Amino acid sequence: MAYYVTNLLHKPGDKMSREIRDEIEIAAPRERVFACLTEPGELLAWWTSYDYPATHWEIDPRPGGTWRSRWRGPAGEEFALGGEIVEIRPPAVLEYTWRDERYPNLPLTRVRYELDELPGGCRVRLRHSGFDDVRADFDDYNGGWLGVLGALRQRASGVSEFRSNRDVAIEVPDLARARAFYVDGLGFTVCSESGNHVEVDTGTLRLWIKGTGTARSFMPSLDVQNVARARSIVLTSGGRILDEAASDDGFVFADPFGHAIDVVRAPRA
Repeated sequence: MAYYVTNLLHKPGDKMSREIRDEIEIAAPRERVFACLTEPGELLAWWTSYDYPATHWEIDPRPGGTWRSRWRGPAGEEFALGGEIVEIRPPAVLEYTWRDERYPNLPLTRVRYELDELPGGCRVRLRHSGFDDVRADFDDYNGGWLGVLGALRQRASGVSEFRSNRDVAIEVPDLARARAFYVDGLGFTVCSESGNHVEVDTGTLRLWIKGTGTARSFMPSLDVQNVARARSIVLTSGGRILDEAASDDGFVFADPFGHAIDVVRAPRA
């Protein structure tokens, strides 16, 4: 997710405008994706989260029509999001105003979806605009759209953001001792190694032994194409981030029950 600052050449005292933009490719027809964006039953099914579940969705998909959704926060507080349809051209364009009850005194913003046809699917380009440089809601939304679009893709295509691989990771406080055990003792073949890891071939699985200074048991590994989007999905689904790679190539998360899972950026096919 990225935000863009416009009107950089401004007079002292003027407010800069900011907007959030993101895009995602979905292996589903535009008509299917557009239905997920404009049918209340579909919206209620996918646009929800673990800590902020949606309790109601309604939309009148025509110019001038309104949309409204209700949500419940972690402490049981309820609030509504809503607005008015500005433009709708199925299955290519949907734009509406955005009002959030949690920020009652702020001017409306706008959300626009543009769906471009691609071989085997479509590209969804999102733009959330109308923020100035002092709005409190910008940081709330910036980053959250990653999880929204990831959930949209999963609903429309039936394909998860995450895909398992054949890697298993462990973390150890003594890498040399671990190498001696798994390589010299058990006889596994070294595939790669550095100052902080040893990768060994165990047959069906690759074992990544990471010298982190702490001990963490066997963690399955998942491939993702977009690390930032995967991180957002984990957080909105009720997981928590345990560690992140310095290069932003992956992270380790815990599910709601405390099980640790390793996530790595996969090369694009």
